[in-house]
Amino acid sequence: MAKGQRRVATGLPLTMDQTNVFNEAKAGGSKAICFFNNKGGVGKTTLVANLGAQLALDFGAKVLLVDCDPQCNLTQYALGEEKSLEIYSSADPASVYSIIRPLALGKGYSSEIPVVKPEKFGFDLVIGDPRLALQEDLLAQDWRDAKAGGMRGLQTTFVFLDLLSKANKLKYDFVLFDMGPSLGAINRSILLAVDFFVVPMAIDIFSIWAIRNIGQTVAVWQRELKSGLGIAEDPSELPDVERREKLKFLGYVTQQHKERGAAASKSGFVENGDVGGSVKKIVLAYQEINKNIPAEIKKSLASFYDDGRIDPHLGEIRHLGSLAPMSQSQNTPLFNVAAGGSYIQLRKQARELYRDIATNFLRNLVAA
Repeated sequence: MAKGQRRVATGLPLTMDQTNVFNEAKAGGSKAICFFNNKGGVGKTTLVANLGAQLALDFGAKVLLVDCDPQCNLTQYALGEEKSLEIYSSADPASVYSIIRPLALGKGYSSEIPVVKPEKFGFDLVIGDPRLALQEDLLAQDWRDAKAGGMRGLQTTFVFLDLLSKANKLKYDFVLFDMGPSLGAINRSILLAVDFFVVPMAIDIFSIWAIRNIGQTVAVWQRELKSGLGIAEDPSELPDVERREKLKFLGYVTQQHKERGAAASKSGFVENGDVGGSVKKIVLAYQEINKNIPAEIKKSLASFYDDGRIDPHLGEIRHLGSLAPMSQSQNTPLFNVAAGGSYIQLRKQARELYRDIATNFLRNLVAA
């Protein structure tokens, strides 16, 4: 990479403890982490982009983000409307679709990772592609073959594992996947390839159900894959297949509920404007859900982590007013938004928030 190509974040210097935990976390080669919740609207893309930027800009990591959501929100956030329009005006942009397409044509794995470099985020990016949804059928059909031990099916299933092998050779410290909100074939291939998964979640009953779905479904996929590998003709031909039995849960990030029409007191009751008690009930209901999240995490995901070694709650994303839309319009991390007035305090809060999440993220990587 050319000198000066990456912008350096200003603000909080790393503590000695943060420097040490970062060095420990990056030891031993590239780590692959996906951010997944089969419920939408949980702040997943904002979390992935800003955590990736924090790791790249402040910690100095070499980070690759892969946009595997056909909606391409991560790509638009990182590159901006003008650059995105330029890219998607092409008939065949180099994207995540380019990684899977050769398999559909019977040509094997792609020869390289198609990377672009967002100007302000510090990480490298494999851009998203709406055509990725067209490959769901390929991956679904070949999964049946993979479960039966077929080499063609296993090769297709491990398309993202091959990407990670290439990323490791390119010395990426972290590869982060942004995924769409589904339990479909594309996300299955990602979850069966990565080392860890993080669950971004809202404090609502639907996120609780999503946690249950993830725990049950991924466990079934792992058993089916293990069975297929056990009867495969020559699994040694597949990329780095041994590491696939080690998928671990790294933690969850909650998105703070924003009360509307009234202010919640410290006790959870609502002051001023509690019309008919409806707002009070909503706040208390969210408090009850929030209180039960750790138990639900342990119940549904206990087989994926050791709760004696890690604290799975990586942090809480607070509402930061209009900082998020400002960040999107400037195509820059929340903690680097260029604006004065009230944004100075909001930017400071965002910097502290994502520094804490990044530190907890690294600590869990080390402990796991």
